[in-house]
Amino acid sequence: MTDNEDWPITGVVVVADITKCPAGYTTIDRTYDRAEEADLWRDGIFGRRVTRYLCVQRTAPQPGKDVLVDVSIINDRDPVPAGFTVLDYTADTREKATKKKVICVRWMSVNLTNSALSELIILPKGTRRPPNGYTLVGELNNLMLCYKMANIQTQSKISHTNSDPSINMTDMANNLPYTLHPGKENAYRQGMSSSYTPGTNVAGYNQNRPAPPQRQMTIGGTVSALSGVPWQLSPKLTDLENLKNIHIPEIRYKTILDIENQYQYHFDVERSTSANSG
Repeated sequence: MTDNEDWPITGVVVVADITKCPAGYTTIDRTYDRAEEADLWRDGIFGRRVTRYLCVQRTAPQPGKDVLVDVSIINDRDPVPAGFTVLDYTADTREKATKKKVICVRWMSVNLTNSALSELIILPKGTRRPPNGYTLVGELNNLMLCYKMANIQTQSKISHTNSDPSINMTDMANNLPYTLHPGKENAYRQGMSSSYTPGTNVAGYNQNRPAPPQRQMTIGGTVSALSGVPWQLSPKLTDLENLKNIHIPEIRYKTILDIENQYQYHFDVERSTSANSG
C-alpha cells in the first residue's frame, strides 16, 4: 500500500487546546467544506471560551495493531454499545470531552478485519447527506460526523493468502487418481487393482470358480468374530454415476466484524426487565 490516504485510523482523541494535538495526530479544526470551525463544544457563552477538537492518527497497517472499525454517537445517558469505548475526557486537560452526547469508538486487531475507517470528517449544520464514499455517524452539537472506510492489507495477510490459496476444483480433479465424472463402462473399474478383469468380484476372485477356502484367524486360541467374513465394497459405493451432479456450495468469507454485526444482541429487554423488577 503506497497511498497513506487509505491508511487505517489507529488513534482518536479529543483535545481542549488546538495546539496540544498529540505528536503524530492530525487535528480536525475545520469542517469538510472549510467554511466553519470544527469546534465540538461551541458553548456560545460569554466569558472563557470552551473548545473541543477531534484529533486522529493514521498509520500504515501493522500485524497485531488495533484499527478503528466503527464510530457511534449516543446521548450521554444511553448505554454504551457492546464492543465500544467512550471518548470521555480530553487528552490534554482531562476535562469532559463533549456535552450532551458522547463519541463511542470501536477497535479491532488488524489481523481480524479486512477494512477499517481511514478518515473522519465534520460537516456543518444543515448538511442533508454526506459526500460520496462517506457514511453519516450522527449529529454532535450541530455538527455532523462522517467516516470513510477503506480496505486494509498487511504483510501477514499477504503471506497467509499465499500460503492458503483458494481451492481450485479443476486442479483438484486433475490430480485425482480417478476420473471425476466416469461413465458406467469404467465406473466400476475405478479403485480396482490393475489385475482386474471382467467377471471378477471386488475381492479379485473370478466369479466362475469357487472361492478359496477361508482361513480361520485365532486370537489367543479363540476364533475371531470376523473369521471367514468376505470383504467387498457395497454396491452403493461402486456406482459413481451419482457423483456427476455433485454441487460444492460456495462459502462466503466473513470477518469477525461481519459476524458480530449480524448476530450481536444488546440485551436491552433483559436489562429493562431487571431494572423494573428491582
